[in-house]
Amino acid sequence: MTRGEFDALNDEMLRELFRINPDAGTRFGMHDPYDGMLPHGGFTRIEQTSDLLTSWLRRAEKVASSGELDHDGEISLEVLRMSEGMLRFARHDYPLWQIFPEATEVPGGSLLLMFARDYATPEEKASWMSSRVGEIPRYLEEFRTRFRPGRPAREWTAMSIASAKGLPKFLDFLDRHYNGKVPPGVGAGLSKNVARAKEAMGEHLEWLVSLEEHSVPGFAMGRDNLAKLLRLRGYGQTPEEVLAFGEASLKALKTERDAVGAEMAPGRPLGDAVEMMRADSPADFDQAFAEAKAEVERARRFITDNDLVTVDYDAELHIMETPSFMSGMVPSAALEMAAPFDERQQGILMLTRVSGEALRDQYSRASIGNLAVHEAFPGHFHQGVVSNRKPWMHQLSLMLIEPDTMVPSWETQEGWGMYCEKMMLDHGFRGSASDRHAMLDYAIWRACRIIYDVKLSSGEASIDGMVRIFMEETGSPKDVVRSEVLGFSRTPGYGLSYLTGRQMVFDLKRDLVRQLGGDFKEKRFHDLMALNGNLPFHLASRAVREGMGRVGR
Repeated sequence: MTRGEFDALNDEMLRELFRINPDAGTRFGMHDPYDGMLPHGGFTRIEQTSDLLTSWLRRAEKVASSGELDHDGEISLEVLRMSEGMLRFARHDYPLWQIFPEATEVPGGSLLLMFARDYATPEEKASWMSSRVGEIPRYLEEFRTRFRPGRPAREWTAMSIASAKGLPKFLDFLDRHYNGKVPPGVGAGLSKNVARAKEAMGEHLEWLVSLEEHSVPGFAMGRDNLAKLLRLRGYGQTPEEVLAFGEASLKALKTERDAVGAEMAPGRPLGDAVEMMRADSPADFDQAFAEAKAEVERARRFITDNDLVTVDYDAELHIMETPSFMSGMVPSAALEMAAPFDERQQGILMLTRVSGEALRDQYSRASIGNLAVHEAFPGHFHQGVVSNRKPWMHQLSLMLIEPDTMVPSWETQEGWGMYCEKMMLDHGFRGSASDRHAMLDYAIWRACRIIYDVKLSSGEASIDGMVRIFMEETGSPKDVVRSEVLGFSRTPGYGLSYLTGRQMVFDLKRDLVRQLGGDFKEKRFHDLMALNGNLPFHLASRAVREGMGRVGR
């Protein structure tokens, strides 16, 4: 009976969570009535969500104390504890909601998902969008109350101004797209609400410009808060240990890359290998986009033909250009995972338009191959689809992701994506020296992310200082590097997740190979890593060990 009570409580709380955060309902595939709504724009949303989680946790622990939960129930309770602690941290210890004046991501991101996913008729979508767009003026007015007085970070305020300039263009696009495809009354309502929203965006942009005049330099949470954040995530390492790992990894990866560069260009300067790799690039972004779509499909066929994972053939990945209002927050590519409550499993891979040196840097053909593996198959998209089969409570911390809250434990997802990059090369997918060079280049980027994540979060470095070091270590153009550092600066604890997560996956696999010997099955390991991909790694590794151990016995 305990599990039934536990599930009933969680379902009740989920509906209340989505009432407070209707954009999360959209993201996770529960559309009616949430697709037509926006949350409260001010502190009220954060306060109500935090209070809900605290009440939820107390009730859940009371239910659990009356009997035994099964394995998935125990994990769900641990995820709830972590999520409640993380939101209290965002509310009290590091009030990002008073530092980062980004108001367009919530309405714009939720509208983008509604547009890209295939789950309703055009008329239904346009009606819901019209309602949501109609709430933008109210949302923006409430949002501005956060900064009375607030302490907006100068760098992040500039990013928010760029986003605010982009959203009206996206609203115009939606208006043009649906008018003519839906009944006239629905189209007229959408047009009317778009016009009102654009007027409100104009006022909001003026406010942001005035806010920038009063913005403050710096946004660091401090070393103690970073240590607390890692503990809340169950990370098992201190900031000092994470930084030391990043610095040691950077040195080792550069040595390995230099050896590959010498193989590519014997007797020539190491920079020549980089130029050889970048020279093999599509002519422009449109060609790069087309080649990326083809490479994603080739990666899917490869993992199927080589029986590396169990693939869900019905899942669909939509690939699209990053909307302009999000381009400042997505330097190169980003994935919106398939929603657990959607009947059809659909993800969205966004690729950001660049040109010139940035095109050669981000979309060389070797880089495109690496991207296809990391983001799509068997990386994030595959992992997300498979992990949606587990109880939705395993994703609770992901449901709380907002521009003004702390990022959850991404080391499982990002560690898996990076593990896949090397695993696929080892199995013969794009195994040239240029491909290995690109994979190591990206690993070096991720080592740099550890360094600037820890140092910026701790207040021990500046954006400009980290950009200079990043440029020295990677040889990438300044505009690419600055966009990268700025983008990750607003998500403390995220940048360090990639390479540390990969090492966690490597270590887990090594331990299981030693333990199981000939009974170790790589495909089984991959399937279990994907199945538990929404959990923080300390919980995911426990589930994987138990699953592999049952096979070994």
